[in-house]
Amino acid sequence: MESTLNGLKAAGCTIKPISLPHTRYAVPTYYVLATAEASSNLSRFDGVRFGLRAEYANTLSAMFKRTRDQGFGAEVKRRILLGTYALSAGYYDAYYRKAQQVRTLLTRDFLTAFTEVDAIVGPMTPTPAFKLGEKTDDPMEMYLADIYSVAASLAGICGISVPCGETKAGLPIGVQVMGKHFDEATLLRVALAIEEQQKAAEDTNRP
Repeated sequence: MESTLNGLKAAGCTIKPISLPHTRYAVPTYYVLATAEASSNLSRFDGVRFGLRAEYANTLSAMFKRTRDQGFGAEVKRRILLGTYALSAGYYDAYYRKAQQVRTLLTRDFLTAFTEVDAIVGPMTPTPAFKLGEKTDDPMEMYLADIYSVAASLAGICGISVPCGETKAGLPIGVQVMGKHFDEATLLRVALAIEEQQKAAEDTNRP
């Protein structure tokens, strides 16, 4: 990350620290809203109108149950259950509405930051890439790995991930660039500068 920022500075960018105080709530906010949307949107996949239809169901209710059991994986089922809970009577205001309010605060943080800078550069993930299937038994840890990547989606701004190097073990590291609403042109220029910097570093280190 430091090498990437130094490269951008050498390319003529001015580096300035900013504050996004509500991004600490990005993960819980995202997973309340995302699971609620999953619960609502996936309810149409009932075996009647869309997608898979389970066989050997004697009643309509059995067809619904078997279709959704066979057609959805464990993670999708988990999100549907969480989303249904967040949208249920008695919990809607405590979870879904509150998450929407936090989303508004997070968006305001970005709008304030973009009055000072043209683009925001930061890490894509808190750790290097983990092995395939390594964390499938710990969904909470996988959710926390999204701490840097979900904020742009919540705020509705544009963002892009660009490779910026590797660990000593050869695992890829990504840098995230975020830009103002409808300012993809600036975003892509910064991303191109990072790619060119990375390519130059690879050419220098190539024997």
